[in-house]
Parts: sequence; C-alpha cells; structure tokens
Amino acid sequence: MSTAPPFPFSTKELPPTDQAIFFESSFFSRNGPGAELPTPADIRARSNIQDPGVRHEASRIPPVRYEELGLIVKFGGPPCVTVDEGQCLWALRHALPQVPVPEIYGWTHDGGQVFIYMELVPGATLEQRWDSLNEAEREGICEQLRTILSELRNVRHGPGEFFVGRINYQPLSDIIFETPRNDPPGGPFHSVAEFHDWMSILIRTGFEQHWPGKKPSELPDPCRERLPDDAPVVFTHGDLHPSNIMVSADSPCKVVAIVDWHQSGWYPDYWEFCKAVFTADLHGEWRNRYIPLFLHDAGLVLVWDHYAGSLGY
Repeated sequence: MSTAPPFPFSTKELPPTDQAIFFESSFFSRNGPGAELPTPADIRARSNIQDPGVRHEASRIPPVRYEELGLIVKFGGPPCVTVDEGQCLWALRHALPQVPVPEIYGWTHDGGQVFIYMELVPGATLEQRWDSLNEAEREGICEQLRTILSELRNVRHGPGEFFVGRINYQPLSDIIFETPRNDPPGGPFHSVAEFHDWMSILIRTGFEQHWPGKKPSELPDPCRERLPDDAPVVFTHGDLHPSNIMVSADSPCKVVAIVDWHQSGWYPDYWEFCKAVFTADLHGEWRNRYIPLFLHDAGLVLVWDHYAGSLGY
C-alpha cells in the first residue's frame, strides 16, 4: 500500500478543452525552440501512408507515429477520442509523477475530431512480452502494477467536487455505456447510489413493451440491491488490458507506462477489477491468477457482468 498522503485534484486546475500546447514539455526542449507539432492535415496525410485505406471519419483510427520526433498522435471523434484523455494525462503527470503515463504535449480540434499529441513510449506492450517472461518476472510486473494502482488511489476529488464521472466533470465514457439507450450520456453523478440507480434504469430502458403500463423504474432488477452504495469512489483507468501496459523491451522487465486512458474517470472502487477481468480470457491465467495479484476482488464480478451483458457486452 502507498504511504503517500492523499492528493486532492480539482477540475478547476485542468487546462482548457479547446486547445492546449505545452511548450514546457520535453517535445520542445528535445526538438529545439523552433519545433512545431504536426498539423491535423499533416497527421491525416501520414495516417494514409501508415495505414492505407483507413477511414478518417471513423471514431476509431490507428494512432499516427512520428518515431523521429518521439511523438504519437491519437485522433478521431468522440466517444473514442476526447480531450479529457489528454487532461487526464496532464493531471497525472502533475499530481502523481510516480504513476507512469505518456507525457502530454498538447491537443487541438479540427473537422469534428480531437488530436492528442503525446510521448511515443519506448518498449513493448505486456501483451507482446508476456509469453517470454518467466514466473518471477510475471509476479514482479504484478507487484509493480499493485504499487502503481495504490499510488493512483491517492488522487482525491477537489474540495466540494465529489462525483462519479470523467476527470473534467463530464459523463462517463466506459465502453459498456456506448449504447443508444445512453443518449444523452449519463452523469456526472453526485453519489454512488445515484450512479447505481441510473445504471439499473439504463438496463431496463426499452423493455417496457414486455410489461404493459410499466415504466423502466417499475421493472424488476434483482441485482440492484447487490451494488454497494457505500463503495469508495477512486480514480480508475478503466481498461487494464495487457495491451495498455507498456513494459521495457529488455530484462529485468519493468512497467514503463500505462496508456489508453480514454475510459478513465471517478468510479466505485470495485470497477477496476471487474473491468479488468471482463477484458480477459474467462479461463486464462491472466484473469484467474495474475489480476488478483494487483487488484482487489470485491466479489462483484457476476453482478457487474449482469449489467454489462444487459447493455450488449
């Protein structure tokens, strides 16, 4: 467990959402005073070369790499690419430098899309290296992840800002909520109970046709009482899959960055474990042996799966 004191972080401290360029970042010190971030037009042109045939109007577009600049650009439309991911990286680098995340260089908007400029982290994904690691190295990675996530839990809401939602007080962006039923998107919520009530209503919306004369709130949800309304709210990555964990390319294997924070936000503390096992093979060792080494199992996986499954996942 971390021995560091809690660190309050206020939404008022976040950079603006329209555009931000961090001239104090290593991108500019490394590439010289005249360095410039690539324009959206340059990025789309390079994307055509890097990934021929990619549809730039799609919401999920492969990030564009500039190895010569130590830069990677994530771009696309919401909900897959939003400014709050950049704000999250900025906040973590400032509040918790011991939590390894890519350095953020800036962001901008163009043609209804968001462009996030960030550090191209050297190394490999844990997914790529896993099979080559011995048992001691695997357990060592899990111990590093446990320490990192313990540090992450030290982030606290700013004074008077308790909520369940994205870092910038926006609706939740977890992929399980990408459903036509969630329109307009739900949140932010001012209590865990309010979030749970909303989630319970969400899975019942659209089934009124099977219960003539009933509203969604009047339909049964046997799992609602099993959701813990007293769960602490903690800052959560939301997609701790091995493909989002960057490690060193050589030995000893070390975690060098946690990437892909677009589903992150303030969630009940059970969410991280449930979501991590949700993305893992049901019978695989990553889910059943290793995830419990760095995340606490609150015994809510079946309940969580009920809601995810009811939303189409």
